[in-house]
Amino acid sequence: MVIQVNEGTKQRLKKLNTALIKNLETNLGVKVFQDSVSEDEFKNELKGVYHYIIFETGGMRRAEEKQFTLLQDVLVRYYAENVDDVDGAQIDIISTLESNGYTFVNSEKTAIQKGQEDAYVDEIEFNFTRSLKYVRC
Repeated sequence: MVIQVNEGTKQRLKKLNTALIKNLETNLGVKVFQDSVSEDEFKNELKGVYHYIIFETGGMRRAEEKQFTLLQDVLVRYYAENVDDVDGAQIDIISTLESNGYTFVNSEKTAIQKGQEDAYVDEIEFNFTRSLKYVRC
């Protein structure tokens, strides 16, 4: 017999992930992937162009002073090839997620080498947190 525990919270997590993808794709016009981009996705969906977002969910911790609330870390990586206004995109990502209940923590901007070529791709790594209520069993 399988015991179903915290099904409402688990469904909320799925809805948060779906909303993150939808909102970023709609507001930025960039394809969003969870955890990684496969080689086939990179070649077929992205046509070999580094212009996409990857998000990963991280660990959880109890929210201070809120007994039945957890905070979860969410890492968002934005890859931009041949994008003129990367800082503007950075602001758009922050405002999009903050307007959907995420709390911006910080971001770091770097350039990564594109394969063996003498070309570089901008990468911005964002750290956010999101909260969710749960019921202890």
